[in-house]
Amino acid sequence: MQTDVKQVFYFHADANSLGGFLEEPFRYIPTPCSVALSSTGGSVTQKAEPFHFEDRIHAKASYTHVSGRPTKRNGPWTQRVSSVVEGFNLLGRVTADSLAAQVFIEHPEAGRGPRKISFAGSHIHNLRVDGRPVTPVLNATLLPEQHRSEDVYNRDASVNPELAWPTLWQAAHRQGVDLLENRSIPEWVRARYGWIAAKENSGEGSLEGYTLCSLVDKLDGLTSDRSSGHSIDVPDLGRIFLGEVTIFPQAVTLTMLRAELGCALTGQASVASAASNGTMIPPNVSLPGY
Repeated sequence: MQTDVKQVFYFHADANSLGGFLEEPFRYIPTPCSVALSSTGGSVTQKAEPFHFEDRIHAKASYTHVSGRPTKRNGPWTQRVSSVVEGFNLLGRVTADSLAAQVFIEHPEAGRGPRKISFAGSHIHNLRVDGRPVTPVLNATLLPEQHRSEDVYNRDASVNPELAWPTLWQAAHRQGVDLLENRSIPEWVRARYGWIAAKENSGEGSLEGYTLCSLVDKLDGLTSDRSSGHSIDVPDLGRIFLGEVTIFPQAVTLTMLRAELGCALTGQASVASAASNGTMIPPNVSLPGY
């Protein structure tokens, strides 16, 4: 019977393939496929056929999936979130064969340490900007070499969440410091990301309660005036941001590509996003024998 559980976990996870808005006139960019997880867990998958929006944004196919379950009666609890977009094309200037956001989180039972996470299987394949190949250099802490193959995420025995939550905060702080040490970065980059390197934001429980990092440390294939860290300046188009991870005390969101459009076409768009959250009720309970 389930009436003797000591703690109940409320699941919360969602995935969306693409979305955003354009301005002048304002209109939403419709989302080809998105899924959300029931508060009691389960499994949901949605697929979408080719997507075309105003002859500006295209995708050949997209796929989203969420699942959540307890591994034992009183935890831990796991959540898997996937968002994959294939054949992405933004105005013929930014293209990618495949973008995949994969998030796997293990929420421990009471008193068993911080939650853990894996981004195994996340990738950006054959990214091109104005026809030029661009290679993301991935962060070795957030996405180790052995977790970078396409199918690793789907082999249950091959991947367990290994990154403890404080490690995410430390990686974000380190990226912020490394970025600011580059004196040639544009002023807008320094203004936007300088707070990440601040001492008070160097660990979980920081002043603001959240931080930001990226699976991408830098980009090969672009000159230094065109890229800074995980961001790309595209003349007469806007800015592209890759592999962004927003981190909160109990939640994380991974977006593989985000665009800030600032030319004749203005607006914002995100591609391949996966978010995971959840909480235990009651939050602090002693479980003898666990």
